Amino acid sequence: MARNRRLDALREPLQGETLADVTNRLKTVRGHVDHIIELVERGGYAIDVMRQVAAARGGLDATMRVSLRYYFEHAFVNAVKANQAQLAIDELMGALAFLRQID
Repeated sequence: MARNRRLDALREPLQGETLADVTNRLKTVRGHVDHIIELVERGGYAIDVMRQVAAARGGLDATMRVSLRYYFEHAFVNAVKANQAQLAIDELMGALAFLRQID
Protein backbone atom coordinates (compact mmCIF):
# COMPACT_ATOMS: atom_id res chain seq x y z
CA MET A 1 0.00 0.00 0.00
CA ALA A 2 1.34 3.41 -0.93
CA ARG A 3 1.60 5.93 1.85
CA ASN A 4 -1.14 8.52 1.98
CA ARG A 5 0.37 11.83 0.85
CA ARG A 6 -2.43 13.76 2.58
CA LEU A 7 -0.73 12.88 5.87
CA ASP A 8 2.74 14.10 4.87
CA ALA A 9 2.43 17.38 6.78
CA LEU A 10 1.61 15.44 9.96
CA ARG A 11 4.55 13.03 9.81
CA GLU A 12 7.70 13.40 11.85
CA PRO A 13 10.92 11.54 11.07
CA LEU A 14 12.50 9.50 13.83
CA GLN A 15 14.40 11.87 16.10
CA GLY A 16 16.39 12.07 19.31
CA GLU A 17 16.49 9.03 21.55
CA THR A 18 14.18 7.06 19.27
CA LEU A 19 16.42 7.63 16.27
CA ALA A 20 19.46 6.55 18.29
CA ASP A 21 17.59 3.51 19.64
CA VAL A 22 16.40 2.36 16.21
CA THR A 23 19.83 2.93 14.69
CA ASN A 24 21.55 0.95 17.45
CA ARG A 25 19.06 -1.90 17.18
CA LEU A 26 19.55 -2.14 13.42
CA LYS A 27 23.33 -2.10 13.81
CA THR A 28 23.01 -4.93 16.31
CA VAL A 29 20.87 -6.88 13.84
CA ARG A 30 23.48 -6.23 11.16
CA GLY A 31 26.09 -7.69 13.51
CA HIS A 32 23.92 -10.78 14.00
CA VAL A 33 23.48 -11.19 10.24
CA ASP A 34 27.23 -10.80 9.66
CA HIS A 35 27.83 -13.48 12.29
CA ILE A 36 25.25 -15.77 10.68
CA ILE A 37 26.96 -15.42 7.31
CA GLU A 38 30.36 -16.22 8.85
CA LEU A 39 28.85 -19.16 10.71
CA VAL A 40 27.32 -20.58 7.54
CA GLU A 41 30.49 -20.04 5.53
CA ARG A 42 32.47 -21.93 8.20
CA GLY A 43 30.05 -24.84 7.98
CA GLY A 44 28.21 -23.95 11.18
CA TYR A 45 25.81 -26.24 12.95
CA ALA A 46 22.21 -25.74 11.80
CA ILE A 47 20.87 -25.19 15.34
CA ASP A 48 23.46 -22.45 15.93
CA VAL A 49 22.41 -20.80 12.68
CA MET A 50 18.75 -20.97 13.69
CA ARG A 51 19.52 -19.42 17.09
CA GLN A 52 21.32 -16.53 15.46
CA VAL A 53 18.49 -16.03 12.95
CA ALA A 54 16.04 -15.96 15.86
CA ALA A 55 18.19 -13.32 17.60
CA ALA A 56 18.24 -11.19 14.44
CA ARG A 57 14.48 -11.53 14.03
CA GLY A 58 14.02 -10.55 17.67
CA GLY A 59 16.07 -7.43 17.06
CA LEU A 60 13.98 -6.53 14.04
CA ASP A 61 10.77 -7.14 15.99
CA ALA A 62 12.00 -4.87 18.78
CA THR A 63 12.86 -2.21 16.21
CA MET A 64 9.34 -2.51 14.81
CA ARG A 65 7.82 -2.02 18.27
CA VAL A 66 9.93 1.10 18.92
CA SER A 67 9.01 2.52 15.51
CA LEU A 68 5.34 1.73 15.98
CA ARG A 69 5.29 3.47 19.36
CA TYR A 70 6.93 6.51 17.78
CA TYR A 71 4.31 6.51 15.02
CA PHE A 72 1.50 6.49 17.57
CA GLU A 73 3.10 9.12 19.77
CA HIS A 74 3.72 11.51 16.89
CA ALA A 75 2.14 10.96 13.47
CA PHE A 76 -1.03 9.32 14.75
CA VAL A 77 -1.58 11.91 17.49
CA ASN A 78 -0.99 14.68 14.95
CA ALA A 79 -3.53 13.08 12.60
CA VAL A 80 -6.15 12.84 15.34
CA LYS A 81 -5.62 16.49 16.28
CA ALA A 82 -6.03 17.42 12.59
CA ASN A 83 -9.24 15.35 12.30
CA GLN A 84 -7.45 12.88 10.01
CA ALA A 85 -7.58 9.85 12.31
CA GLN A 86 -9.28 7.58 9.78
CA LEU A 87 -6.58 8.27 7.19
CA ALA A 88 -3.89 7.44 9.75
CA ILE A 89 -5.69 4.25 10.78
CA ASP A 90 -6.08 3.16 7.16
CA GLU A 91 -2.41 3.87 6.45
CA LEU A 92 -1.27 1.93 9.50
CA MET A 93 -3.51 -1.05 8.74
CA GLY A 94 -2.14 -1.14 5.20
CA ALA A 95 1.43 -1.04 6.50
CA LEU A 96 0.77 -3.81 9.02
CA ALA A 97 -0.89 -6.07 6.46
CA PHE A 98 2.43 -7.41 5.21
CA LEU A 99 3.65 -8.32 8.70
CA ARG A 100 3.08 -11.81 10.01
CA GLN A 101 2.90 -10.69 13.61
CA ILE A 102 3.76 -8.00 16.09
CA ASP A 103 3.93 -9.08 19.69
